[in-house]
Amino acid sequence: MAKSIVIIHPAEIIRKGISSLLEDFQSVRISCFPDFSKLNMQELKAAQKLLLIVPANCRYAQELLELRTSIGEHELVGVLTNDKEKCEDNAFDHLIPIDVPAKQLIQIAEGFFESDDTDNSGELTIREKEVLRLIALGNTNKTIADTLFISTHTVISHRKNITEKLGIKSIPGLTVYAIIQKIVGPSDISPDQLS
Repeated sequence: MAKSIVIIHPAEIIRKGISSLLEDFQSVRISCFPDFSKLNMQELKAAQKLLLIVPANCRYAQELLELRTSIGEHELVGVLTNDKEKCEDNAFDHLIPIDVPAKQLIQIAEGFFESDDTDNSGELTIREKEVLRLIALGNTNKTIADTLFISTHTVISHRKNITEKLGIKSIPGLTVYAIIQKIVGPSDISPDQLS
């Protein structure tokens, strides 16, 4: 099994809703489960790329830790069902409230699965270009994470990948690259950012 999306949530309506949002992805298997006990770990380990969508509450912390250490390339999306829900923010690659526009979850999945074709080529993925644009505009890791609805850990991973692919380590250098590649316009950048 090459690519897989696994949705774990006790509410059937949430499982089915998320599944229907993501059903257009080509050659991606989507599986839904009401809880962790129903998972087939062999299938998860066999997935080349796995997008795991789970409730963001802390009661699943132990299961998530076990999953993350035993499966290959994956991203973990936590779904917040209400404002008072408590969770470990840094345990997830992405945290999304249940009432966000559907487009946001689709962008997360696209960013994860589309990186297949471009990861080793030196070409930036769509998500890396978004991160680079926000870096060039002078945003902090925290601001970038909040803007893209991803964790700061994921932003740092994207920054590392960008600098490795481009061979540019400084923010002014990345900014000049972003201008040359038309990722940002020269008028968007303050001259102070280039010094």
